[in-house]
Amino acid sequence: MPAGWCYVDEIAPQVRVDLKYCGNDNFVGRPIAGYAGGSRAILRRDTAEALARASAILRPQGYALLVWDAYRPAMAMQDFRAWSRTKDEKMKSKFYPHITKQGIYEGKYIGDTSEHSWGIAVDITLVNLKDGKEVDMGGNHDLLDVSSATESPLVSEQQRRNRLILRDAMVKAGFRNYSKEWWHYFLADSAPYFSYSFPLDDHLPPYPMH
Repeated sequence: MPAGWCYVDEIAPQVRVDLKYCGNDNFVGRPIAGYAGGSRAILRRDTAEALARASAILRPQGYALLVWDAYRPAMAMQDFRAWSRTKDEKMKSKFYPHITKQGIYEGKYIGDTSEHSWGIAVDITLVNLKDGKEVDMGGNHDLLDVSSATESPLVSEQQRRNRLILRDAMVKAGFRNYSKEWWHYFLADSAPYFSYSFPLDDHLPPYPMH
């Protein structure tokens, strides 16, 4: 693991994790390159610390955070691009019902690089502490659609309020939202930017200290 990086559970153990690209519940419909070896979320330490701050803001309001994606190897971005050139559309109805596979790129839902590969971004939602259920945000993770814009008028007023509860806490903790995706946040003012491609592994040794 690079210097200054960590497992999220080391810094923010109260944050829940369900990495969607480790399994089949994603827009490709299979595990993504680089995810086979790990289920623990990884981030730059400053980003994990900001996530812990967001969690502390939300707990008194009755919410926990659930991370769907954190560090994403650059090889995963290459895997997405290779998939986009195939005829496989088995997940279209759930994840991109109103656009083509190329429209995913044209609409800037996905690019060839990502803040995820810099270790400063998370895909995230709210969980109700009372019942442990995900809060209704008006759409699933990676629903690549105009209705997924954070302030979309296509969702109910309550769903939009839920999105803004998440956004307010994340912004207070130091994150910025990607307005087309209510779930995507990245750490503000977080240079340097460098894409990594080491695969996820639940037992990575720490960076050697000298």
